[in-house]
Amino acid sequence: MILYIHGIASSANATKARILKEYMQGREDIIAPDLPYSPEEAIKLLESIIDGAEEDVTVFGSSLGGFYALYLASKYDVKISLINPAVYAHRGLKSYIGKNTNYRTGEEFEWTEEYITQLENIFSKINPDAIKTENITLLLAKDDKLLDYRETLDFFGNRYSRLILEETSGHKFTTFGSALKELYG
Repeated sequence: MILYIHGIASSANATKARILKEYMQGREDIIAPDLPYSPEEAIKLLESIIDGAEEDVTVFGSSLGGFYALYLASKYDVKISLINPAVYAHRGLKSYIGKNTNYRTGEEFEWTEEYITQLENIFSKINPDAIKTENITLLLAKDDKLLDYRETLDFFGNRYSRLILEETSGHKFTTFGSALKELYG
């Protein structure tokens, strides 16, 4: 099963989710859920999906979804492909506190101080040493204006099996389709 996890103000219909489904066309085991805004609720949903899986799971996570994927890989023996992940989401998402708009749906939502506390709690449960190096793929863009790719590289050190580092792909990782070709042939 392939699980795609979107970022903070996105949805199950995110561009990368659609590209992934298109690339893996014919596979019925691709899941891209709409996540609740509450990090604790999002984690509960993602854990229930993995707990119910009857096959090996590969997780793609973008931005905040990459943070969630990191947590899941620390708890479960799953392969992860992190796309410009927010490895320190509890720090970086403080600037979102207040009203926000979902990029995909146009829906307004409130990002709260409590959500930052929830992210801090989730981060405290991440054990990078519990994640097998061969299970980690990083897809990073040097020109990401929201997240510094060097933080991710510092976080992992040399503990990843694949790295796709793009010069110009931005936070949206616009070269995701070609990265999939590189990963899967």
